[in-house]
Amino acid sequence: MYKIVGSIKSIFDNISILIIILVALFSLLIDGPNYKNQGFIREYRIVKIISYSYIALGIIIFIFLRIT
Repeated sequence: MYKIVGSIKSIFDNISILIIILVALFSLLIDGPNYKNQGFIREYRIVKIISYSYIALGIIIFIFLRIT
């Protein structure tokens, strides 16, 4: 377990987690409505799913790194 925590801490820091969340928010708030306005409904749904997944993953990794 400690090897996994050590490798995650070596890969991610606060800046990288912040960048992941900001890219997901940008994709959700800027790219998503553009797809919807152009009529690409399937792509809009895919962008929403991926963006929410990245946001959740970023928050989970941030909490995990703060607990350990």
